[in-house]
Amino acid sequence: MVINTKIVLSSASILASLAIISVATFAYFSNQGTSNDNVFAAGTLDLKLSDNTPETDQDNVTASFGGTNLAPGASVSGQLRLKNTGSIAASHAEVALVNTNSDITNPLDKVLELTTLDYGGVSVLSQVINNNGNGWTDLDDLKSSGLDNLALTDLNTNHNLDLTVTFRSDAGNEYQGDSVDSDWTVTLNQDASQ
Repeated sequence: MVINTKIVLSSASILASLAIISVATFAYFSNQGTSNDNVFAAGTLDLKLSDNTPETDQDNVTASFGGTNLAPGASVSGQLRLKNTGSIAASHAEVALVNTNSDITNPLDKVLELTTLDYGGVSVLSQVINNNGNGWTDLDDLKSSGLDNLALTDLNTNHNLDLTVTFRSDAGNEYQGDSVDSDWTVTLNQDASQ
């Protein structure tokens, strides 16, 4: 018996077509849902400063500390309030100073002794190292050391930085008419290692 290959191939093709049609006629249920608007957004740190002037919750304030017409033995106090008004908690704040003395031969910041330096009611004077070796902790030492690890973890709460400076009573005539302009930069950090 002779088998015609054309007939076999045609039969195979017909059977394959029938198999595909029969599978395609079966229906299955399906259903799907969508999760929309999946937004990822970074939070913010927003340091605001206030002091004993009308400036409240500002990015920058002026004249938080200082005094004029100081005589030897006189003291002057001031306060700078730090607040994070952002959306995420910070770890800490740090303070850096730049002092510009009117007389570089007899810099006034070296005879302005820090008698009080408190943060949140706790003394942070121990953070200031007597770098200039004059025997007391002064505004020049604060410039060299700065302040670090000032805890500021809660939101929308003032943290007070209080300073009292005393013009040394043993300061001589060479300081008459001198001044120092002290600029304080506060940095708010989220990471404890910063």
